[in-house]
This record gives sequence, structure tokens and C-alpha cells, in this order.
Amino acid sequence: MTLLVQITDTHVVERGTLLYGMADTARHLAETVSQINAMRPRPDLVLVTGDLVEHPGPVTYSHFRDLIAPLQVPVYLMPGNHDDPSIMCEFFADSDMFPGEPPHYQYAIEGPDFRTLMLNSHLDNSELPCFGMRRLQWLQYELESSDQPTLIAIHHPPMVTGVGFIDMVGKRWFQEIGELIASHPQVLKVICGHGHFDLSGMLGNVPVQMAGAIAHQLIAGRVIDIAPSFDPMPVPPVLHHWIDGELVSGYYPWPDGVDAERIDKSSNMDWEVLKDRMRGSLK
Repeated sequence: MTLLVQITDTHVVERGTLLYGMADTARHLAETVSQINAMRPRPDLVLVTGDLVEHPGPVTYSHFRDLIAPLQVPVYLMPGNHDDPSIMCEFFADSDMFPGEPPHYQYAIEGPDFRTLMLNSHLDNSELPCFGMRRLQWLQYELESSDQPTLIAIHHPPMVTGVGFIDMVGKRWFQEIGELIASHPQVLKVICGHGHFDLSGMLGNVPVQMAGAIAHQLIAGRVIDIAPSFDPMPVPPVLHHWIDGELVSGYYPWPDGVDAERIDKSSNMDWEVLKDRMRGSLK
């Protein structure tokens, strides 16, 4: 019954500032942490799938770390294009949040129901994705070392999104990932971020799920030379829940005071009667 929470693209900035003068990313992350802590059942772990900060450095990573400190479950990090994995490796060395080591900065999270492979698509000094031979060899070794059900997490979406500024590299950077996982049927799904909107697709015969961002959303056009629309609000975390041998995923908003929102209380109706109505068995 492993319950994994994914958040992505938090883009924390210096204390007291807004991202692009519009998005209060610190408030968004703090509220998300509170939301996760209120979830029942309690999640087993939280993944942050890249772009922890807008500009990597001790100041912003310190701010990020303070914001996630109240989390009551283990949290694991990966770099995005806005991050610097070498700085992350040093800054989080006194914790278990980022055990990735050079040269590839990738690692595995072992769980009772499935394992999660945290991949690194970061390319130094670029927004573009990269997945070179060393990273691919590491992935091959991990997939061949265990046939346990496996979730793959990566920052950039290894699929065509239809959005020009995301797809500008084309398919070639993730083609070998797809070829590799095609021969390993234990791979359940690939989860990612980067796009600042939610989208589902496929990498071969494996589902890919791109989560919306905690920092803000982009409502993007199909061409690179037209700026996307900007929504300065977060989306709820994504839950990946192992239930009866299957991985079930989706957004899972969990409001404060959820017990007060129970439908039997707000409607003043008996729950058994309501269940029958919802099933369509009571006309």
C-alpha cells in the first residue's frame, strides 16, 4: 500500500521576493507541505522532481530546505534544468534527501512494493535535456539488477508534448531510454515535471505522466516565438498509490478541515442513503 507523493518545479527564489514579480513560490511550497502533512493515510515518501529553485546557490537551497523542513515523511530530490546537481550534492550531503553522486547524480529508492529510479536529465548551463552514455549505463544496470516493479522519475518529459519550447530537442535525447525500458517489463510508469502543466503520454508501451508545477502554470502555445500565458497558482500534489498490485496515479487535493467537508455532514443525510444514491441504486 505504498503511497508516494510527487511535487515538481517549486522554483524557490530569495526570501521576500516573487518569481517574475508575480508568483509567491515560497507560499505555494509552504501550503503544499501543509497539505501533504494533512493527508490520510499518511504518505510514505515525497519526490520533488526537479527545479527546486530558480537560481541554484546556497541562499536559494537554504530557503527551499527551510520550506520543506516541516514535512513529516522522507523527501527525495532530483535536479532540473534550473538546478545544479553538484551544489545540491554538497548542500544536502548531511541528509538522505539527495544521495546521488557524480558523475551521473542518479540513485534508486527501494520500497516494499516497488522501487523508484531517480534519473538526471540536467545539462550544465542549459535548459535542454541530456541523457548520456554513463546515465544510460546506470539505468541499464539498475533495471537488470532487479525485476521488482519499478517507477522511473526524471525531470524533463521523455515524450512529445506538442509545445515548441519543450520539444525543441526532438525525440533523440530520450530514444535510448525508451529502447531500454521496452525490454524491461517491470517498468510501471515514467513520471516527470518541467512543463508546468499536466499531460499524459507514452514512451513506447510505458505511460508517461507530467505533473503540473507548484510554482506556477504555463498555458503554452505550439510555437516557440509566442510567449505562453502565465497562471501564478500551484496545482495539488500528485499521488502514486500502490493498490492490490497496481500503481494508481492522480491529483489528490486534500483541503484543510477535510472532516468538516464530509458530504454526510454538509448535506445532513445518512451516509448509507448517500452511498445508494451515488451508486444509482436509489432513485
